[in-house]
Amino acid sequence: MQSNDLIVKLDAFIRKYYKDRVIRGLLYSIGLVVAFFLTAAALEYFGHFGSGTRTLLFWSTVAATLFVVVRFIIIPLLKLFRLGAVITHEEAALIIGTHFTEVRDKLLNTLQLRSMATSGDHGYGLVEAAIDQRSRELGPIPFLNAIDLRRNTRYLRFALPPLAILAILLLAAPSLITGPTKRLIEHGREFAPEAPFRFILQNDTLEVPESQDFEVTVALEGQAIPQQVALEANGQLIPLVKKDATRFTHRFRNVQEPVTFHFSAEGFRSQSFTLRTIPDPLLLGFSLALEYPGYLNRPNETLANTGDITVPVGTRVTWNANTRSADGLDLAFDDTTFALGPVGGTGGQEGFRATRRMLHSHTYRMSPRHGDRAARDPLQYRVEVIPDLYPTIQVETRTDSTALKRLFYHGELGDDHGFKRLLFHYRFVEGGDSVPQDLRSGIQELPLDTRNTRQEFFHSWDLYGFSLSPGDKVEHWFEVWDNDGVNGSKSARSTPQVFAAPTLRELAEKEKENSEAIKSSLEKNIKEARDLQKDLDKMRRDLLEKKELTWQDKQKLEKVMQRQQQLQQQIEKSTEQLRENQQQQQEFRPQDERLLEKQQQVQELFQNVLSEEMKELYRQVQELMDKLDKDQLQQQLQEMKMSQEDIEKELDRALESFKRMEVEQKAEDIIKQLEALSDKQEKLAEETEQGKKDQEELKAAQEELNKEMQDLVKQLDDLQQKNSALESPLDIPQTDEKEKNIQDQQQQGSQELEKKQNKKASQSQKGAAEQMDQLAHEMKSGMQSGAQEQQEEDMDALRQLLENIVQLSFDEEKLMAEVTRTSIKDPRFVEQGRTQRKLRDDAKVIEDSLFALSKRVPQLQSIVNREMNAVNGNMDDAVQLMGDARANERSKPMAADKQQHAMTSLNNLALLLDEALQQMMAQMNAQSKPGSGNCNKPGGSGSKPGDSAKMAKMKANQQALQKQLEEMRKAMQDGKKPGEKPGEKNPGGMGMPGMSQQLAQMAAQQAAIRKEMQKLAQELNKDGSGAGNPMNKLAEQMEQNEKDIVNKNITPETLRRQQEIMTRLLEHEKAEREREIDQQRTSNEGKTLPSVNPARYFDHQRRKAREAELLRTVPPGLKPYYRDRVNAYFGTFDRP
Repeated sequence: MQSNDLIVKLDAFIRKYYKDRVIRGLLYSIGLVVAFFLTAAALEYFGHFGSGTRTLLFWSTVAATLFVVVRFIIIPLLKLFRLGAVITHEEAALIIGTHFTEVRDKLLNTLQLRSMATSGDHGYGLVEAAIDQRSRELGPIPFLNAIDLRRNTRYLRFALPPLAILAILLLAAPSLITGPTKRLIEHGREFAPEAPFRFILQNDTLEVPESQDFEVTVALEGQAIPQQVALEANGQLIPLVKKDATRFTHRFRNVQEPVTFHFSAEGFRSQSFTLRTIPDPLLLGFSLALEYPGYLNRPNETLANTGDITVPVGTRVTWNANTRSADGLDLAFDDTTFALGPVGGTGGQEGFRATRRMLHSHTYRMSPRHGDRAARDPLQYRVEVIPDLYPTIQVETRTDSTALKRLFYHGELGDDHGFKRLLFHYRFVEGGDSVPQDLRSGIQELPLDTRNTRQEFFHSWDLYGFSLSPGDKVEHWFEVWDNDGVNGSKSARSTPQVFAAPTLRELAEKEKENSEAIKSSLEKNIKEARDLQKDLDKMRRDLLEKKELTWQDKQKLEKVMQRQQQLQQQIEKSTEQLRENQQQQQEFRPQDERLLEKQQQVQELFQNVLSEEMKELYRQVQELMDKLDKDQLQQQLQEMKMSQEDIEKELDRALESFKRMEVEQKAEDIIKQLEALSDKQEKLAEETEQGKKDQEELKAAQEELNKEMQDLVKQLDDLQQKNSALESPLDIPQTDEKEKNIQDQQQQGSQELEKKQNKKASQSQKGAAEQMDQLAHEMKSGMQSGAQEQQEEDMDALRQLLENIVQLSFDEEKLMAEVTRTSIKDPRFVEQGRTQRKLRDDAKVIEDSLFALSKRVPQLQSIVNREMNAVNGNMDDAVQLMGDARANERSKPMAADKQQHAMTSLNNLALLLDEALQQMMAQMNAQSKPGSGNCNKPGGSGSKPGDSAKMAKMKANQQALQKQLEEMRKAMQDGKKPGEKPGEKNPGGMGMPGMSQQLAQMAAQQAAIRKEMQKLAQELNKDGSGAGNPMNKLAEQMEQNEKDIVNKNITPETLRRQQEIMTRLLEHEKAEREREIDQQRTSNEGKTLPSVNPARYFDHQRRKAREAELLRTVPPGLKPYYRDRVNAYFGTFDRP
């Protein structure tokens, strides 16, 4: 135990030992460190070293100080806390032994014994006893007294002198310490030698953006200011610019990198300064990603370094920008600014992104920035936004010339991107009372190509299904919608158009205007035809006195032909006017069957004024003019004169028929107006009696009816005037008294309404309505009875004419036979000439009667008057040739030939008149049947026979003729005598009485059938299909048979040809019947018109216009006649 106390006391001694060392080291360190500091300060003060030397001196002083502190303070302090190696107990015993000599050996031996006891080499008990003994002996000795801490005061001699020197210097000359100390501490900074002046930098900051200029300004302060100051940078000495007495400047140009500089003057230098560069935010590149609206079907795009763009509205634009030295990017539009932050980047670059949907055009700037620093020159661009424009639509409307209630449309659509739908609208804006409510407006969607931005469309609209009434107005337009997927579909409408059904008053006025124009044109045409007859007759007489044609004669004839052409054009124009007028009336005003049939007959009269034979005659005359053949031309001129007579008669007949139709139609209109006015008056009488309406309204309604009646009175007066102007006025009763009574009743009703005597006014109104109805019934009955009486008179006249013509034919045939047998030297030949003149005079009388009758009987075709003219012409020629026969024997056969032609025409006339008589009789029979009515309906049923009916009739007539020919052939064979030849006493073997008359009738019948066949072929070939060509071949065979009959040469070949004609007629009749059945099957009760493709209609119009323009650009060298015909043909192209 005693040994452990000894160890504790030794450890305490060791700690005090190191504490003494720390105190001593602290005093050493203070002295040495202060000495080092004073030495460094003195060296710097006297040496005024540069930055490098000062740096070396500074760090040397620091190193020495650290060494002293570590050596004298840090190491003892660590050992004080027993960190690291410390002195051992033995070493401590030796140190204690030097202070206490009496215990030096004992203390050391005790420690050795302790060590031996620990090792266990000797007896433990003996050693332990020795240790305890010695420990007790050493216990009273104070080991700590061996170290006296107060002895360290003697080391103050090392610390106090340096501190005293430092204190003295700080008090006496602080600059000796502070100046060098500052320069040593700031060893990296240059310190100029003290000068009599100071350099003062005026710039607040030494920072400049890259690539920009920077102006540095220095001011001098002190007792002596130098006149020149320089700046040293990068080894160059640059004089400064003197601004005033104490300030100098210098501009660094285009600073790209940091610049270190200092100022110098009079051998003195300022401290060094560094001009630092601020990186300029820079836009390195960018791209624009364009995402187009989906409805455009346009692929997206990416544009690199292209800022100015043009995009469709709704495009989503994404900007991707790469910058350098930027922490932000301003994408500034004219309406807003996007402050963008970096979203990534590589290689020292920063990336930015922004997205905007462009709805309007904008100007924008891209400006990178770094803190508050923005790019000097921001890039400015513009996004031009193309708006989705409204669609455009243009529509051209045409009216079908053959169906006025059918409209054709050709439209052009335009849009920048495409369409959604196309609609057709209509609505009734006036009238429409006869149309169901759900049909008074409607919308129809039309097909279109939604992606095609430019396209045309066609459409047709049929108004026949609406049952339009006069005065109805239907507005119609088209509406197209685009496919705008941004703002929604936009629409555009075509200009609204109005289909206006003319009112009854407008129809009447238009009809009156057209009628007057047609009548005026016909009267002028008649006068022109007469003048042409005179000119042709004069020209023919002039040619008789000349041996050959001269150029002047040709010019005169060309002028006549031009006049003839103009006359033909005027006639065609009048025909077209009549057709258009009748079509308009039929389209918008209901007509009864009688008037429709009458209009059709008058239309046919106009169309037949110029026959194909006449047109062919004009072409032949033109050819003869070129050949200058006098004889043939003279003959053709004679025929032209006769054709002009036909034209004059047909025009006169057409004019008179038109006037009669006009009177009948006007009378019919007045009757309808009277009936309608009677209903209105009756209705107003009931309203007046009931007293439900305001009195003023009743008076206004009555005044309106009074005006309508006054208008009807004017129309009745005009009707009477027009009727009296007819050659054979219609039986229209006088209505003056009735008219006056009606007007008086109406006037009385108005007066009683003024007096508010409604019951009396109602009675007067009812009386007026009753008398109106009576007047309408009286007019209708009178006209019907008059028409029936007139028809009976016309039938009687027609029978008488037929008998006279047949008798004239017999007389001509008899005379022809006598002339054939009589010699020109026989005195009877002269008497026969007188007989021919008498027959000619009789024919003239028949002609006048027939012409007068043809003006009243529309069943008489135009060919009737032409045949009659042919009779007169042939008889005139026969009279002349018989007169010339005594001097020229060759004239006798020619006279016989003319007689034969005259007889043929008479037979044709007989057949035609008989056919017309049969039609009139059938019509009379139809009228007498119950339910047939008592109106005048030419043609019986009122409908025109179709081609199949005509063919059936021709087949029946041809079949009857075939039987007659077979019987005649048999009779001729039975009565033939050997050796007899044609032209002798019994020509052709005919010996039976009356056979010549039968042959003449058979020839006339065959001629009539042939002409009907030719007419039918012409009608079938009007459309250019050639459907009538087989009929023309049949007509040629009929003509051959006709010659055989006229020549009384009926042979087996004639009968075989007749049988072939019948076979072909049967085939054609069957085909025609099947065609009509198909047409009836596909028709919609006769009311639905065949559809027409509007695209083909407009294409046809354009093609005709192009062809006409092409032909006009290369005018052919034609004769005046043909040139006028070509121009007239071109004129048809300009009409829609």
